[in-house]
Amino acid sequence: MCASWLGSLSAPEFKEGLDWINTGGRDVRLSDLRGRVVLLDFWTYGCINCRHVQPRLRELERRFPDTLTVVGVHAGKFTHERITENLALACDRQNVVHAVVNDRQYRIWRSFDVSAWPTVALIAADGELLGLQPGEFPLEPMADAINSAIADAEKHGKLVRGPDRVTMRQPRAEGTLRFPGRVLVAGDRMVIADTGHGRVLDCALSRDAAGTPVAHVTAEHTGFDEPQGLAVLGGRLYVADRAAQAVWRLGPDDQRERVLGTGELGEGFSAGGFGPKVDVRSPWGLAALEDWLVVGMAGSHQLWRLDHDTLAARPWAGTGGEELTDGTLGRALIAQPTGVSALGTRVAFADCESSAIRVADEAVGVRTIVGKGLFTFGDKDGVAGDVQLQHAEDLAAHDGVLAVADTYNDRLKRINPVTRESRPWDGEAGQAGALREPAGISSDGTMLAVADTGNHRVVLVEPDGSLTEVRLA
Repeated sequence: MCASWLGSLSAPEFKEGLDWINTGGRDVRLSDLRGRVVLLDFWTYGCINCRHVQPRLRELERRFPDTLTVVGVHAGKFTHERITENLALACDRQNVVHAVVNDRQYRIWRSFDVSAWPTVALIAADGELLGLQPGEFPLEPMADAINSAIADAEKHGKLVRGPDRVTMRQPRAEGTLRFPGRVLVAGDRMVIADTGHGRVLDCALSRDAAGTPVAHVTAEHTGFDEPQGLAVLGGRLYVADRAAQAVWRLGPDDQRERVLGTGELGEGFSAGGFGPKVDVRSPWGLAALEDWLVVGMAGSHQLWRLDHDTLAARPWAGTGGEELTDGTLGRALIAQPTGVSALGTRVAFADCESSAIRVADEAVGVRTIVGKGLFTFGDKDGVAGDVQLQHAEDLAAHDGVLAVADTYNDRLKRINPVTRESRPWDGEAGQAGALREPAGISSDGTMLAVADTGNHRVVLVEPDGSLTEVRLA
């Protein structure tokens, strides 16, 4: 059942004049959906908890194809997320195929008295608002509530069975790469997480006679759900499969071993244990540090460490609470770490939901370089507290600074971890709009590569800051 049952209260009608996605350009009214049970999903596309809800929504749509309509009400947290073109791109990337309305001014949000991402609202076939459920709702109780609403509507002659009358999926972006989320460079080797195609490409990197970088695919690893973070440790390639709730170690002939995660989304606090037996929550970023693999565990707002020999895994930094609070490793609060990078004996990480860049080590704990909190974001350069980023998702140590993928500002930033100064990257790479939601960045100390996610490509950042697209062969 829903957490909050409201009784006989009509659901507020959708506001007019809003942009819709996956409807063929058609505006949708709740009155258009009479006869079907409706589940509204209030979400924002950068939120990891909202990502956790999506498989449950898809499962409900599968179970109730002729009686249930799911509608996404997108109330974007970040300014960048409120732009319809960006939202449409995110729906494609995250496989959101039901109707979605861009509630950029929170008008529908307020009319339903919603206060948190994610929240779902269940509406009966006659338009009655049955209840609200904040958070990552449990699947089976929600399915029971929907079954009850269907039975009640059928009993009173109000149920109209049949196909969904409003949903029309937008065309998918297709190409050689599809929303590549991460890239790793090491000399003449380049590894690409071709996230939208569920594969990892291991390549030999060279330049042709014209100077164009060419990645010759030497191995293609398929069968991933949502490959993200990449790291090499002990001569082996590791891949974080965010949606599959697992970290994999790859070997020759496409051999793979799950070294962290059971494949099930973890619930609540985990103390760790033997990696393949531990439920985890959205492992995203990876970095090799000595004999350990550091994992940005975005869904539990922590950094984890995995011993690559024993496969012992444990939380390393962060309590599991979502906030920006510095302190010892066991007391600090972190907010959705998606990118990690070794920085000497420390780990630098992109704390994307707080738009912050932070460092962690055994001696000092967690310390913020730039960033002020969950709701302080923008595009502002300067020093320390004056700096504002917008949902920066990855970073890499490069030439004495941190190269930062300032994802929702569509460009790269150069941040000095000592002086805490932030400024745009030199040349084209630092210009707003030169990239589109860059989600991954990697350096081998000489070469800097970027996963230009929204443009479905990987680019090299040349010494003058110009961008050169890598051609796959």
